[in-house]
Amino acid sequence: LPARDLGYITFGNLNNFCKINEPTLELWALIMKGVTRSRLLMLTGEGAHRQRTRDFFARRGISEDRIDFVPRMPAEKYYRVYHRIDLGLDSFPYNGPTTSLDSFFMGVPVATITGDTPVSRAGWCQLANLGLPELAGKSPSEFVRIATELANDWNRLAALREGLRPRMQASPLMD
Repeated sequence: LPARDLGYITFGNLNNFCKINEPTLELWALIMKGVTRSRLLMLTGEGAHRQRTRDFFARRGISEDRIDFVPRMPAEKYYRVYHRIDLGLDSFPYNGPTTSLDSFFMGVPVATITGDTPVSRAGWCQLANLGLPELAGKSPSEFVRIATELANDWNRLAALREGLRPRMQASPLMD
């Protein structure tokens, strides 16, 4: 658990940045407010959107130094980024199914929101196949509660991380 060494939780989302919208950022801001000193790491190229995102969080009382970005990179480096993330936060209404699978395989759990369309139910489907449907909120407020509670329970989060890759390997997701 990176937080054990750093002293704070790092949330992450390495989805294509085009999936990151204002309603998603609003919920992530609520989660960050509920988790003292937490940080957020996102993957996106250089550009003005990085500062707009930092400004968005700053307007909600979350300082710029708590928002980090990494650029696109070769696969080997990309997978190493997961060693910096304690808990993934999924995007909505379009979940990050491939990125979530990467995350699970790297031992990083992902909290998600279950929507009404196939693209917004991918996270729930994966979590159900991992035996972790409790990480999928049925509403925005439930998503915030799930992510906040898990991020504040380092023992549970560490136990999930430790067993996530073997759980995935034994699941229908890798059948």
